[in-house]
Amino acid sequence: MNISKIHRTFISGWLVFILCMFAFLAFRLQGDWTEINLWVCTLLQIAAALLLLLLNGAFSLIRNRTFLPAIFYLLLTGWNPIFHYDLVGSITTLAITLNYLLLFNTYQKRNSQFNAFNISLILLLGGFFHPTLLLFLPLFWIGFYWLWSLNLRTFLASLIAIVSIYWIGFAWSIYRQDWSIFLILLPNLEDVFFVNMLSLSYYEWIGFGIVSLILIFAGLNLFVLSSSEKLQTGVFFKFLYVSACIFLLLSLAQSEYRAYWGAIAYIPVSLIFAHYFTLTNQLIIKFLMLLFIFSFWWLGYLHNFPA
Repeated sequence: MNISKIHRTFISGWLVFILCMFAFLAFRLQGDWTEINLWVCTLLQIAAALLLLLLNGAFSLIRNRTFLPAIFYLLLTGWNPIFHYDLVGSITTLAITLNYLLLFNTYQKRNSQFNAFNISLILLLGGFFHPTLLLFLPLFWIGFYWLWSLNLRTFLASLIAIVSIYWIGFAWSIYRQDWSIFLILLPNLEDVFFVNMLSLSYYEWIGFGIVSLILIFAGLNLFVLSSSEKLQTGVFFKFLYVSACIFLLLSLAQSEYRAYWGAIAYIPVSLIFAHYFTLTNQLIIKFLMLLFIFSFWWLGYLHNFPA
């Protein structure tokens, strides 16, 4: 068996991408197709996978021409039924991907107020559905700093986005003489800072373990061993890595919403894995990629088509 040839096929072959798309849809055959959420979530997650290809192409994150980011996202969100009906998580995933696009576009641009405003606005609107998302505003400030685009103007622009929404709510409350309208907009600390008892299934623990193990290897390569990447690409992936780790930890700490956090986490995870598996010519890495793909195909089969 020629591992290198199979590896190249998975990296750049349209047929493999289409095969993964069919597998993604096949895993959902057990779902209730009378539920509109299943249809919408399926379409949104496919859109997120395609948006990853756009993100990769816009900033040349991965050297090779590849469909791996989309393949990995479809694989990671397709195998587990918890992602089938999580509409809020699917919408937020697209919003966070758009935030990555806006953030990366500010690289070494001092006049990035418009992007900073939009990023904060997206996080705030998403926070109305899931208040914990508001905690990621400081993470994107760190991203601006790493990309050499943080200054007083971008910082104030991100704050203005938040103040504007609350000011509109405050003004509307005065107009309607109903303070409950404004109070509803304010996040409840109990909805932001909370921890659930771990409630992952046996298959979910296996999947989480595989993702975490490969993420460790990818992080070692990214932070310790990698020296051949462009500075810009390295900064992008370091930010993606930090955000992926935070999202994955939240999927454990708030396991009641693990579908929500998992769907978001797999955006940076898919890009990181695609970068890691195409960066080297080492045979062991190529074998690890194939093992990763076939493991999740097998997990999806066991989880969705039990004997």
